[in-house]
Amino acid sequence: METANSRTAELTTEGRGGRPDGVGAPSITELPSGPPPLRRAAVAAAIRDGGAEARYACACSIEQLLADTAACPTAPASAHVLLDEVRRACADLAGVLAAGLGKRPAAPVPGPEFLEHAMARTAALTAGLWQAGAARGDAAAEALLRHATDWKTPECYGYDLADIGLVHGQAAAWLAATGERAPMFVVGVRTGGSYLAPLWAAAVANAGRTAAAWTTLRPLRTAGRIALAPAETGRLPAALPPGTVVVAVDDQPDTGGTARAVRDALALRYPEARDIVFASPGRTYAVDGTGIRALTRTRAVRADGGRLWQLPAEAARLTARARSGGAMPADATEFRVTPFRGPFHEAYGGSATETGVDGRSATATEADGAGTGVVRISPRNTPFSLAAKEPAVPGDRPRAYHFRFIGTGPHGAQGAEAVEALGAFLPPVRRYLDGYLVTGHEEGLRPLGPELRRMAAPHRRQVLEAVVRYWRALDDVGGLGPVDPAVTYAPRERLAAALDRLRDRLACRLPVDGGWLDRHLPRRAPLGGTRARLFRTSLPYSHHGWHWQVGADPAPDAPPVVRRFGLDWIWGGSGALEAEISSFAVENRLDATDLATLRTAVADDRAFDAALDLAGDALWWNVKSWLRRCPAPTPDTVRRIAGDLGELAGYVGGLR
Repeated sequence: METANSRTAELTTEGRGGRPDGVGAPSITELPSGPPPLRRAAVAAAIRDGGAEARYACACSIEQLLADTAACPTAPASAHVLLDEVRRACADLAGVLAAGLGKRPAAPVPGPEFLEHAMARTAALTAGLWQAGAARGDAAAEALLRHATDWKTPECYGYDLADIGLVHGQAAAWLAATGERAPMFVVGVRTGGSYLAPLWAAAVANAGRTAAAWTTLRPLRTAGRIALAPAETGRLPAALPPGTVVVAVDDQPDTGGTARAVRDALALRYPEARDIVFASPGRTYAVDGTGIRALTRTRAVRADGGRLWQLPAEAARLTARARSGGAMPADATEFRVTPFRGPFHEAYGGSATETGVDGRSATATEADGAGTGVVRISPRNTPFSLAAKEPAVPGDRPRAYHFRFIGTGPHGAQGAEAVEALGAFLPPVRRYLDGYLVTGHEEGLRPLGPELRRMAAPHRRQVLEAVVRYWRALDDVGGLGPVDPAVTYAPRERLAAALDRLRDRLACRLPVDGGWLDRHLPRRAPLGGTRARLFRTSLPYSHHGWHWQVGADPAPDAPPVVRRFGLDWIWGGSGALEAEISSFAVENRLDATDLATLRTAVADDRAFDAALDLAGDALWWNVKSWLRRCPAPTPDTVRRIAGDLGELAGYVGGLR
């Protein structure tokens, strides 16, 4: 049985891999048996829930992981056999889901044993291909295996909300409206298509119009273009019945680039197809050389309107929902809605074209978005707070609760469980409701970096040990499994490209040039670090120093309160331990004493040294954030970004 102590030992002893030639890398037999933690958690959560949507979402998640693995040219035949079984399970569960979300699957429907078996086999197949070197020298295979290792969630559960159970009805209504009984071939575009295509396929089957078994495809972005993997398109049906309509199903299109690439590939494969239509929750689209345009619109979410993200920014209604869901106490306190402007905006200001922030609880004010200009229902982008108008006790500060969206449905629930497992780093008052993590405001917290430098030595050590416990918890809760130690990425090249874009955006000279990059970043680094393993990380959006905070000075014999904000990694990505170490050291400007203390706490000199060698890579997270969140910077913002970049670069330059 895996224990906390054995996990700690792994962090200490598993720094053997990572050489480019693979010598000294941990073998599959040295790694924990069974699926990695994040995969085990997905199956366990679905089994505990027991409902149709939870099992369906789990099966669809397995489908996308397995389909990416099976699309590798060297994937064994057993991967394709299992993939056929998983797709049949998805189709069966889609039928149950279409019959009613409240129903629990009957015994014949694929149950817990199948989900456990399929996830375990999928993880083993992915790990086996990494270990066999399937990604070496093959960019497409590497991209597919990275997708298969990552934890990708569909937009309908995250930042383009939809009630997935309505998709079957949408498909059935569209089929009925077409009038003619043309055969249909359903193709899901991964990731979202893995969750949506089975429901469309079930509607097509019910109408007796199936031209071929449904499938999914993964568009890959390589060399500045989007293409499909030949090993995957080669397994598509050789031909379709004349007059077939191909329906490609995915999350809502953004630029339409992916939709056009998929359409072109399918049109080339099936010149006899009568039409190729795209479908997303609540919409169908036509895609051609002129662009992408909506053809039909239907309701994408239930009309009850009672969930937080469906409510307008009215304090009374938001407060009532929060109280009814147990996220706030049921008392007579009156609250007001305030926009959540985090430290990033305080530090860098708004856009030069920004007119204000209205504090709405969701992007859309209509429950379904149909018949309006709304394309996405995205509460992810608009966190908010409810602040009491008066203190509950005279002389106290008014209470406040912060609402930050982390995902709905089975994926959101699993994300909330992961957050709870990391709860020692969160405020003690917290609740998951309607996809939101609701936390009570905690007074007295301050950014860790400046506070660390004035703390007594014992407290500094305790803080740094707590940070390492967080990294170990990431590995324990969000582990994604092994990767090939010979597979690398290009930290110098990607930072150089991001800096070029930032230079154009700011229209000024930057304090980091090519010479600095040559001195402080390697050309290549192991994807999985020295341990050749990845876990889920929130670094893509929570790297800035203010995400680590400490409480008021504790008593001499008490440990400091350490908080981590943005630790829910449903919006993050995959990363290695070295990235966490380097980002933390650079953002908090650790001095030599604290670096030595952190090295001792990590207890893995190879990983720690590799992290310091990659310290320059920590700048990449910042540059990405500035590019994403400062589309039209003001002159003050330009000066602040350039100044902060210079400070970061200066710290990195002094490390070696």
